Amino acid sequence: MCRIKFIETNHLDLDLIQPLWEKLIEYHQRQKSDFEDHYENITFQKRKEVLLSKAREGKMFICLAEDEKSEILIGYSVTTISSGKIGELDSIYVEDKYRMQGIGHELIKRPLGWMDKKDVKIKKVAVVTGNQEAISFYERYGFRKRSINLEQP
Repeated sequence: MCRIKFIETNHLDLDLIQPLWEKLIEYHQRQKSDFEDHYENITFQKRKEVLLSKAREGKMFICLAEDEKSEILIGYSVTTISSGKIGELDSIYVEDKYRMQGIGHELIKRPLGWMDKKDVKIKKVAVVTGNQEAISFYERYGFRKRSINLEQP
């Protein structure tokens, strides 16, 4: 098992997650979905603009996971707080070979603590349809299905 260093930062380091975010998009593209086209047309720049607009007044928390030996980023989470004190776990990813080692736990635990300190009113996370593994993961941290939104592809 490798040693992992966790780095807590903010919107100024958002560009650091781009290579891992692109792997997350590739993962979503491989899933059977009516919305595959969505992932073909999304770019990191567009996603970055959305995240920055949500996190007005610098309310963004980024947690990076780095393999201490190689000094390579192997995971991240991005969390924002929007107006109305609504906190959202916007994105999380851990490289395949590093999963099941507690890294995802830290990448969730730290932003949840940050949101608690910021007195958010609502904490939420959106999960792509069919990603039962992610739903089960978030349920371990107290998230529950509240509604289902339907869209036309």
